[in-house]
Amino acid sequence: MDSYVNIKAIQSAKLTLKGYSETDTGRGLAWSCKVYLQNKKIGFVKDPGDGGITTTDVPIDTQISIVTALKRSAYAVRSKSAEHSVESLNPSAWFVTAVAQMVDEVASLRQLKRLAKTHLIVRLKSSENEFEFYKIAPSKSSQAKLLRQLGDDLISFMNDEIRALGFRCVACKPRSSSSWSTSCGRTMLARSTTQKT
Repeated sequence: MDSYVNIKAIQSAKLTLKGYSETDTGRGLAWSCKVYLQNKKIGFVKDPGDGGITTTDVPIDTQISIVTALKRSAYAVRSKSAEHSVESLNPSAWFVTAVAQMVDEVASLRQLKRLAKTHLIVRLKSSENEFEFYKIAPSKSSQAKLLRQLGDDLISFMNDEIRALGFRCVACKPRSSSSWSTSCGRTMLARSTTQKT
C-alpha cells in the first residue's frame, strides 16, 4: 500500500482529522476523532475498543461523497483479511475503515516530515519499500553524491514533496508501530533500514 499516494488523496478530498484521543481498555484500543470537510466539522468516528464496530455520525450522503472522492483520488484501504474484500464494503464501513487508517497514515507523515530534515528520502526502482532513507543532511551536494552512488536505480528525491504535504491531523499519534523507521548508517551515504508500508 502506498501511504504517500493515500496522503495526497486525503488532501485532495479536503479532509482533516482533529481531536484524536485514545485509551487502552484492556480489551483493545478505544479511540475517537472529529472529521472536518473543507474546514467544517461534519461529525466524528469512534471505536469503543471492546471488539465492537467503529461508528460515525457523519451523514451517509456525506460519507458517500467522501468515499467517491477518495476512490477517485486512488485512496487505497488496506484489507485486514485476505478473505474479506475492502471494495465490497458498504460506503459507511469503507468510510470508517479509511478514517481509522488515516490516523496512522497522518502520524506517519509527521514522522516522515521530521526525517526529511535529517535524511535524504528517495524512491528506488529496486526497492519494495515505499521509501529508502539515507542519514545525510539534505542539500544539493548530498543529492548529487547520492545520485552518483545510485545511478539509474533512483526514481526521485522525495524530501521537498514530503515537506510540501499539508494534511493535518491535530493531536494524532500512531495507533501501532510507525510505518517508516530508520537506523543510523555506517557511512555518510549508507542506506537506513526501512519497513514496508
